[in-house]
Amino acid sequence: MTFDVVQKPVGTLDFLLLLRRRGPQNMTAVLTETGVARDTFYEAVERLKALGFVYEEERAGFPQRKFYGLTRAGETFADRLGPAAEFLATTAISLETELSRLDQANEASSTPRRLEILDVIGAREFALGRWQSAEVAGRRLVDLAASTNDTVRLARGRLLLGKILQKRDLHDEGIRELEEARRLAESGAAWEVAAEADYLVGSDLERRGRWPESLVRFASVATYAARGESPLWAARSRLGRARVLSRQGQHSDALFLFMEGISEFQRLRAEDDLPRAYASLGSAAYLANRPDALEWWEKAVDAARKSADVRTEAYALASAAAQLIDRKDFRRAEAHLSRARDVFISLDEKTGLGTAELNFANLSAAQGRWAEAENRFDEAARVAHEAGNRFQEASVLFNRGQMMKRRDRRGEARGLLGQAKRIFEEIGAAARAARCDEELRDLT
Repeated sequence: MTFDVVQKPVGTLDFLLLLRRRGPQNMTAVLTETGVARDTFYEAVERLKALGFVYEEERAGFPQRKFYGLTRAGETFADRLGPAAEFLATTAISLETELSRLDQANEASSTPRRLEILDVIGAREFALGRWQSAEVAGRRLVDLAASTNDTVRLARGRLLLGKILQKRDLHDEGIRELEEARRLAESGAAWEVAAEADYLVGSDLERRGRWPESLVRFASVATYAARGESPLWAARSRLGRARVLSRQGQHSDALFLFMEGISEFQRLRAEDDLPRAYASLGSAAYLANRPDALEWWEKAVDAARKSADVRTEAYALASAAAQLIDRKDFRRAEAHLSRARDVFISLDEKTGLGTAELNFANLSAAQGRWAEAENRFDEAARVAHEAGNRFQEASVLFNRGQMMKRRDRRGEARGLLGQAKRIFEEIGAAARAARCDEELRDLT
C-alpha cells in the first residue's frame, strides 16, 4: 500500500500520525492539537476507518465520548510513513521560518517571495480546514499585495478570504469578498481566479434558489475559462449550468451539458470533480424520470470512495435511496440513508442532512408508517429552512402532500401541494410546479 492512500482528504496523514504518537484520542483533543476544522477531522476519520487503519469506541462518562485509535494495520502503516511525513513537515516548517526571516529583514526585494509564501501557506491551511490560520495568511497576503499594487496576489487573497467566509456560513460577507476578488482578477487578467470566484458566487446563488442569477455567473465562468484557456473551468461551468437547468425542468439541455462536462473531466483526469458530476447527473436523470439515475449515483459512490470524498459519497447514497424506494428495495434504501445521515451529521452538512431526512420520510411513507413519516417530514422541513434551501423546502411540502393524498386526506394534500407549487414557481422550477398541478388536478 502506498503513500497516496492517505493523501486525501487533506489532514488524513496528520491524524494518522497523531494517533501513532499519542494513542487513542477523542475529537476535542485532535481538533485542539491540529487546529483542523470539524468536517476535515470527520472526513479523515471516515477515510481511515474505510482503510481499516482506525477503530472507533465509545467510553463511559458524561457526556459519553467517542475515541479513535489505530488498528495494528494502522500502526504498521504509520510506522512506515513516519520518515516521509517528517520530511514533509520539515518542508512546511522551513517555509514558515523563511517567511519570518524575510519579514524581519523587511527588504523590498523580498516582497515577491513573501507574497508567494503567504499564498502557499494560505492555500495549505485552507485545504487542512484550519480556517483561522488560513485567514491570518489571507489577510497578510491582502495587506502586503495592496501595499505593492500586486493586483493578482491581492485577488488571490480576497478569493481565499471569500472561501473561508463561505465555509463559516457567512455567505453574504463571502460573496462581497468574492466579488472583489473577481473584479481584481479581471483587471489583472488572472482568468482562473476570476472563474473560481464567479463559480463560488454562482453556486451560492444556486443553493438559495436564485437560479437566473446563478446561470449568469456560470456563463461568465465559461467566458473567463475561454480567456484563460482553462478546459477544467469550462467543464465546471457546464456542470453548474446543467444543475440549474435540471432544476428548472430543461432536462434535455441539462443532460447534454452534463455529458459534455463529464467527458471533459474524464479526458482531463479530473478525479476530484468526477464524483460530484456523476452525483449531479444522477439527480438530473431522476428529475427527468430516467431509469439510469441509480447507475449514475452508484458511479458517484465508487468515484467518491476512490478519491476519499466522503461528502459526495453521502450525497450520492442519500439521493440513490429515492430510486431504491421507488423500486421497493427498502432495506437497501435504509442502509444508504443511515450511512449518509451519519456522515452529514458528522460534517454538519445541513443540505445533505435535509436530503437524507426527506428520503427517510419517503421511506416511512412508502411502508405505511405514517406517524414516523410525519416526524421525518417535520425534521426535513426544519433542516431545509435552516439551510435556506427553498427547493428542498418545496420538495418536502410536495412529498408530504403526496403522502396525504395516498391517505385520502385531500384537504391537507391540497394545502401542502399548493404551498409547494408557490415556492417552485417563485424560484423558477417550472417543471416541479407543473408536477404539483398534476397532483392537484387529481384532487379536484
